[in-house]
Amino acid sequence: MTATHVRAVRPADGVRAVRGSRAVHGLRAITRRRRRTGRRALTGVLLAIIAVVVVAATAFHATGGRWFVVETPSMGTAAPVGTLVLTVPAAATDLRVGDVVTFHPPTAAAETYTHRIAAIDDGRITTRGDANGAVDPWRLRAADVVGVVRTILPGVGWLVRALPLLIVGLVALWLVTSRVRRPTHRSAARVLGVSVLLSGVAFVLRPFVGTTVLQTATVSGGTEATVVSTGMLPVKVAAPTGAHVDLVAGEVGRLTVPAHGIATPHAVHHLTTALHLPPWGWVVAVGLCAVPLLWTLVVGLPGDEAGPRRHRRTRGLHA
Repeated sequence: MTATHVRAVRPADGVRAVRGSRAVHGLRAITRRRRRTGRRALTGVLLAIIAVVVVAATAFHATGGRWFVVETPSMGTAAPVGTLVLTVPAAATDLRVGDVVTFHPPTAAAETYTHRIAAIDDGRITTRGDANGAVDPWRLRAADVVGVVRTILPGVGWLVRALPLLIVGLVALWLVTSRVRRPTHRSAARVLGVSVLLSGVAFVLRPFVGTTVLQTATVSGGTEATVVSTGMLPVKVAAPTGAHVDLVAGEVGRLTVPAHGIATPHAVHHLTTALHLPPWGWVVAVGLCAVPLLWTLVVGLPGDEAGPRRHRRTRGLHA
């Protein structure tokens, strides 16, 4: 008689393993459904916002309204660089000294300016930028005026300028990452890609920190520089000697650089610009920079879509 060795399998362990696998798979399925529902809701909200903005912009344009992005610091803090201004048509008789208007100067009809009315004389309009030391070298007619500014939205112009770059970048990112099969790797690539895209757009446009030297003048003891902030965030402009001036968006400041040795008309002075935030501002800045990390830690990345493992039950062979 031949002896046959049979390995017994405990049915309870096999059943318990199958049930546990099914429970894990069910939990993953519920999580995936919730994420799909959340993505659909977020997509719906974004599409609704876009639709409202498009309809409002179309209606505003149809009634004669126009919008422009401020690209120079001539209006100071009233309309810093990166401000979106909305204008509406206005009759010449409705214009008053102090109104901010958008116009085409008679000397350069292809250009567009937004300045404040300084004087009105015999139907001719004299304008001046708030940060400029003198009035503009022209007198406008009513036909030169595009409209009077009704709404000033600081910072929104930067978003308008960034939108084309962001849209193209996001579409390209989604097309490239859609070829990644594993959901975890695909989501991680998109989080990293969005972070790089935002950093690149900020590097190209430079909306946060910037300064422009308006003029320089030789004074007793050194050189006086007139500077204006062209970024959205507060900055500190400093000279090598330690003299500095703090500026907010559109603010004009003067900084005297002491002369060392013999001052010459063509002397070069180097000024440095640094971000100058209050303590709570630094907390907000660090929090914004940590959003990708917080997203992966709090929300998490989607797990790989794997079905329940099949457990085979081994049967013994009897002689």
